[in-house]
Amino acid sequence: MPNGDPAAPSFRSRYLAIARGTGLVTPMTWNQGGTPAALQVACVRVGDGDGWACSCPTQGLPTLPAPIGSAPAAAFVLQFQPVAKAGVVRAMATGCTSLAGACLAGSTSRADASAKLEVALALIGGLRTAPAATVTVRDAFDAGSATLGLHNPDPATGIAVDAGGAINAGQARLTAPAGAPRASALVGNDGALAALDPQRLFASYFGVDKAHWQGQPAVTRIACTADCSAALVAAIDAAPDAALIQVDGDLTLAGPLTLGSAQRPVAIVVSGAARLDGAVAVTGLLYAEALQWADTAGGAFVRGALVSEASYQGNGAPELFYDAAVLDLLKQRAGSFARVSGSWRDF
Repeated sequence: MPNGDPAAPSFRSRYLAIARGTGLVTPMTWNQGGTPAALQVACVRVGDGDGWACSCPTQGLPTLPAPIGSAPAAAFVLQFQPVAKAGVVRAMATGCTSLAGACLAGSTSRADASAKLEVALALIGGLRTAPAATVTVRDAFDAGSATLGLHNPDPATGIAVDAGGAINAGQARLTAPAGAPRASALVGNDGALAALDPQRLFASYFGVDKAHWQGQPAVTRIACTADCSAALVAAIDAAPDAALIQVDGDLTLAGPLTLGSAQRPVAIVVSGAARLDGAVAVTGLLYAEALQWADTAGGAFVRGALVSEASYQGNGAPELFYDAAVLDLLKQRAGSFARVSGSWRDF
């Protein structure tokens, strides 16, 4: 039976492991007589009009009830096989005309007939390419006299603000990579960035256009007319893994509010402007048409990255940290699996 508990781990997290760094996908295993064996899922048609009974164990072999009645008791078993390519896994399903043979562990009888299907599945990541800066804006970055923190000590990126226009952040507290001058963390009047239209900017990070990204099964769409805090928290809590959220229209958030964590970051894409007020804490990526942050108190921060298709404005003083590990989770563990073209086999 399906599990309706939103706190329960997802099917993906119970049956697939995705390695940090490499992105390689491997099946979860259990100890079968001292040998690691891939976990399996099995289902059987239990009787006339009774539907399917399934077993989805996290240890051991599937255990299924005996069919009732005289109706055909078709059954199938599903398991995964690793592929030596990041983000790709092979799913293998064996179906039988009865609960026997290959569809029943330890069976000594054979089904009248059986068939096997295989297909390769590739992860369409919630994020394709991570931003190189803590804050990226196509236009100007204007923090006025706010004492916000702009931090990117990552030696592989090192940019705290990358702006297509001017940067006004005279009172900002900057962190650059070790040995680099603090001023190097600010890159203003970036002509290449300013020349990108919003569609190309979005595709440069997500690998697809907005319609394809928001249409994938892993993305939750919400629309708000006022403060969106409650709706956004509910959408994130309902996501079994790292949350991908599409906000239609403007996004208004008021703190205190915490969105995402280091283990389950969020990617929030806003089709309008994002307006944050007070102690809002975001772990992940916030992408919007425009960004504004006002009147922050202690506890306001972003750990990940911010991207604006236009400008950033605000008198707030959040702490904005670049976090490559958080962004890697959105690249390698969030998103939807899709069939690899040409990989289907049946025999």
